[in-house]
Amino acid sequence: MNPATPATVEFVVDILLQSIRDENKDALEAMRPLLSKLGDPNIGDEMLGQVDGYAGAIKSTLDDVQRRLLDKMAALHTEHNRMIPLHRLPIEIFVQIITGALEAFRTHCWSGQTHLGRLAILCRVCKRWKDVIGSTPSLWATIDIRDPAAITSAAISRSSNHPLNIIGAPSSGPPKYWGSPPVGWKQFENTAIMHSTRWRSIQLVVASSEDAQALVNAPAPGLQSLEVKSMTECRVVFRRGGSMFEEAGPRLRRLALHGLAIPWRECTLRDLRYLSISGLDEFAPSCGEILGVLRMCHALVEMDLSLRPAATVEPINKERPFPLTQLHSMSFRPLSPSWTSVLLETIRTPSVRRVSLDLDFSGAEYLFPSVIKRARTLFSTIIDTPYQLEISVYPAHLDWVCYPSERSGGDWRLDITARNRPASELLEAVLPEKNANRFALDSVTIDFDGLGRSEFSAALQKLDGVERMLDFGASCCGLEPLFTYMTGATKAHDWGLPELEKLFIYDCDYDAAQLLDMVLTRYGGEESDTSDRGDRPPPLQRMSIHHAPGEADEETLGLVEDIVGHGCFMLGDDVER
Repeated sequence: MNPATPATVEFVVDILLQSIRDENKDALEAMRPLLSKLGDPNIGDEMLGQVDGYAGAIKSTLDDVQRRLLDKMAALHTEHNRMIPLHRLPIEIFVQIITGALEAFRTHCWSGQTHLGRLAILCRVCKRWKDVIGSTPSLWATIDIRDPAAITSAAISRSSNHPLNIIGAPSSGPPKYWGSPPVGWKQFENTAIMHSTRWRSIQLVVASSEDAQALVNAPAPGLQSLEVKSMTECRVVFRRGGSMFEEAGPRLRRLALHGLAIPWRECTLRDLRYLSISGLDEFAPSCGEILGVLRMCHALVEMDLSLRPAATVEPINKERPFPLTQLHSMSFRPLSPSWTSVLLETIRTPSVRRVSLDLDFSGAEYLFPSVIKRARTLFSTIIDTPYQLEISVYPAHLDWVCYPSERSGGDWRLDITARNRPASELLEAVLPEKNANRFALDSVTIDFDGLGRSEFSAALQKLDGVERMLDFGASCCGLEPLFTYMTGATKAHDWGLPELEKLFIYDCDYDAAQLLDMVLTRYGGEESDTSDRGDRPPPLQRMSIHHAPGEADEETLGLVEDIVGHGCFMLGDDVER
């Protein structure tokens, strides 16, 4: 609908003024004699009062008209909002949509707006939203330490008796890096404990063992998720038969403890889906205790253990393996190899899809073969599609990541970080064996970073016979061993890296003439003769050199580009020439 034209507006104003004249006819008639005396200096206050009264009548009528127009506009807006498809949904579904939209603010967010802050913004969208949100207790049942105390108190009141979600700690980062508890922490903790019988989930920082003790002593029959981060490592102890949450019987689904050791009870753990233990040194549980905990977690889906690398395994009898049939994801970091070896030998995980191992082998060299063997067994168990492999080799550790290839899809992932062993030894242990798995290896990407000449040369020899080595990267290395390996024959092939498609070089020392010689020998040129070597390797799809120190003359690099192809060779702007 188009807005009114100026002529229409003038017409309406005339009608409005006529209406005012009609309603104030008697007053106007009484003023006519007075109008003839406007120039008379003897006009009194009574006459001025009558004029003001007429003006007031006009203003009163205009105010009434304006109010009616605003009411009409509000009614039209309400009708417009009522016709929006979202507002035609039942209120219960509308509330579920809002709840889902706020989920990120309720669980793991620690930046930007809080759950209640975002809820206040939604209340300003329209009157319907405000009414629905204001009358739905479940939407007000999440309180955050970053909200002002008055807003927290109002939310608790509005939430009625609905189960509460308490957010009093960041979801990431150990508290030892924060320096001090969050502002308003103590008041927030006291408020939370006052309502412990309504807890559904709680995520809180504690500053001492006394605070931790007060937290776990609170009755919490409906608690499903507990995440506690202690500023100092501590352990809670129950005497005279006491137990967590005053034996109120919580059936936890999620438990995450950082820097806090607790007594373990089967009644608390039998329904557990997620378990995370980290930040413990003095009070770190033994391997036997962890196995005992896992035996109680029949429904465990995700496990994350991050304990001190120096932890050792006390002498224990070899236990009968037990299954964690629902376990989907497990992460050990930076767990010691002794722990990992015992855990991997004891638990059976037929449903696992994601595994992350970060192991420090310093002082435990003798365990390296057995741990890697067990990890390889696990690797062959979870692979159910063609896969890709990424390996990064450093002077004293190695990263190994395996995941489904793009063409096959899949949701599994396995990664291993092995530390404090020679690079060549680490590499030999994790390279794929031919026909070791029933599904094909789609491609291997490998990157060497910071290796010395002899170590680099020894590591390259381990690649002989590895299938589908398509991508190769080198950083902070001398490239002479690589060029030599690529131009020479190996035990398994006529060329090193015979299937190579992409070569990436960053911050490496190299001789431009040796690079040219490798390219001539491997990919062709009038100056090379490889008739006794069989077929040449397939052409490179891409060669990239970035940040290479030393002089690289343009003429030599130009010849390299001519051989491998102008669309294949890329020389970064930061390469010195």
